[in-house]
Amino acid sequence: MNQNNRIQIVERQINGVVQRLAVSDLASIYGCCGLFDMCGDGDLMSLSFAGSEPFMDVLNWQPTNVCKIHKDFITWQRPERVEGRTTATPGYLADPCGDPYSVEFGTCAFELEDFGRLRRAGPVRDITKAGLRYCETQPRYRLDGAPINDDMEHGLRLATEVLLQDLKRMIVTGNAVTGGQFDGLQQLVKTGYTGPDGHLCSIMDSIVVDWNQNGMTGGAGMTWNGAAIAATWDFVDVLLAAYRRIRDRIQMAGALNAPMQPGDMVLALPTAMIRCLLDAFTCWSICTSSATDTYESRRYRDSLNGGMFGAGRIWLDGFEIPLVPYNWGLINTPNTFDAYLLTLKVGGVRLVEGQYNDMRAIPPIAGLPSGVKVATDGGRLLTYVSADHTCMQNIVEMQPRLLMWAPWAQARFQDVGCTGVTGPLSPDPEETSFYPETSFLPAECPTTEELQ
Repeated sequence: MNQNNRIQIVERQINGVVQRLAVSDLASIYGCCGLFDMCGDGDLMSLSFAGSEPFMDVLNWQPTNVCKIHKDFITWQRPERVEGRTTATPGYLADPCGDPYSVEFGTCAFELEDFGRLRRAGPVRDITKAGLRYCETQPRYRLDGAPINDDMEHGLRLATEVLLQDLKRMIVTGNAVTGGQFDGLQQLVKTGYTGPDGHLCSIMDSIVVDWNQNGMTGGAGMTWNGAAIAATWDFVDVLLAAYRRIRDRIQMAGALNAPMQPGDMVLALPTAMIRCLLDAFTCWSICTSSATDTYESRRYRDSLNGGMFGAGRIWLDGFEIPLVPYNWGLINTPNTFDAYLLTLKVGGVRLVEGQYNDMRAIPPIAGLPSGVKVATDGGRLLTYVSADHTCMQNIVEMQPRLLMWAPWAQARFQDVGCTGVTGPLSPDPEETSFYPETSFLPAECPTTEELQ
């Protein structure tokens, strides 16, 4: 067979032994091994557990075809220091013919190269059976309201959903040091920034608060960028201090001289922690030592619900901060969480943004039939097929990254304690102690022995 007419021959060498595709025993929707009782009553079943994630939207994902981004920042400017002196040179002159002293400034450069690479594959299927109906009364099945026409499509959608799970985790925990990953919030909202020559650029450092597993009222061992925080300060006090420091820095940046609107700054945290925070914010705002649970306090607590993302809001110095629920990578234990106060933009300047390699710009690949390589979802995803004779496998790929051009305008709160009646609930199936499912058994085709 002419190699140019093949879609793709997939051979894997493991310990010197060539391995080819093998048909998966993962249960199918169509074909001769049905996932459910195909011959029963019913005509609609949802197969997707993924809900909406507003935090994914606020990252403002944009397509790009630029691999390397380099930005230089002037971090400070001041009067010239003469060699051997540590004090500033004067800017005034008594002699009208005298030579003036000069100025000096410092720089720090950020470089971002390449993208992460997320890739997932659906089950290998025998295409001669992928479209078979198990019986005459086989019902229609839909995924998010769309009909699934065959097993290959179903496998592709499964792979896409799991790839998006990978993306949601990596937004927080990603580390570009690991091949295929991009830097997530844990790597971007940090201290210890350095310039291209290795010198410290501490002016770029974020605010990193270690809450040391204390509850909302605070306690021992808390730090702000390594410096001790008095145990008398509660969480809202320190959150307000971080907000004020960021707003002060913004006012000092001439390029960010624009009014901020609600939604320009958000607080991302797990759903369970939102409730602890709103309860604490209520008491911080209106409670007294003699009345911590009154009709007025309950009414005020209810007023904090809703907001831009439907999860609640707080006001710091009169400025509304919407709360964004995010249950991926922020739940540390059943009683401790992380939270991020993020300045997404100021005026028309974006400070935090997601990007993805635009798959629509990939040139045609010689030898691949048309329709094999398909860019979907505005170029976010690339789908293609691996084939070995009549065995086929759908593959989906995404190449994302996260940009943060003002890490000093961001704050991270680590290991904040929050205890509820039921504990947290995460949609991440890797968080098995928090997910509704505690035991995972793949839906596989029965063996010959099981059928007897």
